[in-house]
Amino acid sequence: MYTNLPTLGAPIMIVGLLAGFFLCFYGNHAKKYLIPLRSTISGAMVSLAVSLLLLQRNEIVGILNSSWSLQSLVDLLINKETYPYSIIYLLAISVGALVLFYLSRKPGVFLGKIVALFTGLSMALFIFLLLLGFLPFTLSLLFSAIVLAVILFFCFRDFPSYLAVENSIAGALLISYLLSRFWYLKLWIFLSWAAILTVAGILSQLRSLNRHKQKREKLDA
Repeated sequence: MYTNLPTLGAPIMIVGLLAGFFLCFYGNHAKKYLIPLRSTISGAMVSLAVSLLLLQRNEIVGILNSSWSLQSLVDLLINKETYPYSIIYLLAISVGALVLFYLSRKPGVFLGKIVALFTGLSMALFIFLLLLGFLPFTLSLLFSAIVLAVILFFCFRDFPSYLAVENSIAGALLISYLLSRFWYLKLWIFLSWAAILTVAGILSQLRSLNRHKQKREKLDA
């Protein structure tokens, strides 16, 4: 996969590959730490999105409709002419992240549903921004809404299993990306590696979750 970015060094490759393989195949073993981290990111993303829609809806929709890029979003967030908004966005990110981090550390079915809701919303938001690089605004929004419904269904039904799937996908993409960057592999090789690792990681983590669930049921019995 050709790129103009500099080639990755061996230390970065090793650390990244170790992190990717752990996330892909053993992420559920670290869910005590991954769930708070994931919740913090979810709270920040959703809070920022809501703040943008409330304060500068026309501007953000215009950016997303035209030449969407990360730099254009940063320019909107950090603007001397609208610095009070920048302060509000910073507060929204901070408060959202802290609140979801706190909720993720507390037991309870209702609080767990809130964490699952924000997790689904943030993933759909990420997919929406990703699709904007390939599809028009309306199609990206429609597809993201469908994906959101599917994600929320699985999140509310079995949140640990959903996280296992998400971790496997993230780990597989990280591994494939690092290998592609290091050896300049073609796009189809990157996609093939990502697909194979994703399937293998999902099967491994779901099997591990089932074994853990069976052991817990035996102990309870």
